[in-house]
Amino acid sequence: MSSSLLPALGAANGTKPRAGSRSASALAAFVVFAVVIPLLMRASSAVFYTDTDFLIRYAVVLYAAVKLSLLLGQPAVRPVSGVFWIFIYTCMGVAPLAQLTTGRTTALAIQVDERMLTGASLLTLLGCACFDAAYHLRLRRPSALAPRLRFRELRSLRVLRIFSVAALAAGLVYIVQVGGPAVFFLSRQETGEALDAINPESGDALRAIISGAGTVACLCALIFYLHVIRARQHRLALQDIALIVALVGLNVIVNNPISNSRYWTLAVLFGLVLPLVRGHKVLFNVAIVAGTLASILVFPMADISRRAAGTQAPLEVDSVWTMIATKDYDQFTMLANTLGYTADHGLSWGMQALGPLLFWVPRVLWPQKPFDTGVEVGMWMNNSNLNLSAPLWAEAWINFGLVGVVVAFVGLGILAQRLDAGFRMDVLGMGSAGYLGIAIFAGYLFILLRGSLLQSTGRLMILILSILILTAVAKGRERSAA
Repeated sequence: MSSSLLPALGAANGTKPRAGSRSASALAAFVVFAVVIPLLMRASSAVFYTDTDFLIRYAVVLYAAVKLSLLLGQPAVRPVSGVFWIFIYTCMGVAPLAQLTTGRTTALAIQVDERMLTGASLLTLLGCACFDAAYHLRLRRPSALAPRLRFRELRSLRVLRIFSVAALAAGLVYIVQVGGPAVFFLSRQETGEALDAINPESGDALRAIISGAGTVACLCALIFYLHVIRARQHRLALQDIALIVALVGLNVIVNNPISNSRYWTLAVLFGLVLPLVRGHKVLFNVAIVAGTLASILVFPMADISRRAAGTQAPLEVDSVWTMIATKDYDQFTMLANTLGYTADHGLSWGMQALGPLLFWVPRVLWPQKPFDTGVEVGMWMNNSNLNLSAPLWAEAWINFGLVGVVVAFVGLGILAQRLDAGFRMDVLGMGSAGYLGIAIFAGYLFILLRGSLLQSTGRLMILILSILILTAVAKGRERSAA
């Protein structure tokens, strides 16, 4: 498709707001994210801290605020980078700044001193800079002579039907293994205990495969059916309607927010919403702003179903900043704790990375299999709760130090740029289905950034396999014909 036709196409479809409105929304977002929220936190502070400490942590907030504002002002829809900067702004920016200004923190800060906290902020900025530079790096210039455009499309409705039947079967196996549908509506604690009871001698590998296949496959099948309905390229038969109804029911059971973590719930919501957004820039901007504000105001309070009935601690909130500082945004603290761990034990030089790479190997066959990074650091902290995060910075650092952080975030930046390119208007206009996988991955990026990799690799592998099964590279099409 000729690039000169793209603005007309976008205007005809109502997908791109005017440049003036985009600039206004970007400026308003910058004022709120970079000025208003940090000033409110500083005004509510009741403890002493130096201006240097404030500025170091504020630098992360400012960096992410600028990037989010630029995303709102640009005409393109970029879901992967949007999720990345939402995570940076809230988890690695606002939460650490709130901990500084309120003097409150999570219980995980036992091993943390100011030197480690400063190192965690600087390491966060390094990862952001590497991601940003790689995202805008052009490894090759687009050639005007290249007449063909490659994209992924749905293999066929028949393949989707077969995959949906297999996904339903995997979901039913998951439900039966856990103990029935009712277990999924109790609490995360009780559902987790039921999942842990599945073949205890096999370790975490089998349970990760069962839960991943039971949750990810049915979500992918439902999202692809929504694409079929929206695109209207295939006529739905009675069997398709029956499969859609069954998939909706199964997703309500296995992917509901009661028994699943909040990060997985975010991944599910983004996976369902972004395919509806497609190239509509206004809707994308609304999703970015709403997602950022919800991560500050709603997300910390959304753990009411974590514990079994009667064991949930009462919610006590002095202010929104205290809530953010003391709730479950432990990524920054765990990064600082990982720096302390490596100061005592040294780097693993890749040994810790073998756990995620070989997650499918049972521990009974590999007794020396590395523990989850969050678990490893938690044991070093003598923490009773080992269900701890290990953000991507910590995973990269514990393996290869600064080199690992640079390589990890450069690679992530290149991958994000390639995936965001799948939301171009010319690709979407050709009936591409590959953007569905990009949408699901964008939501799942919350989990990958939060960590740990060992916990997230199982579902990620099933997600990639599902996309490869359902889609194929379309034959090259002439741009002029498109």
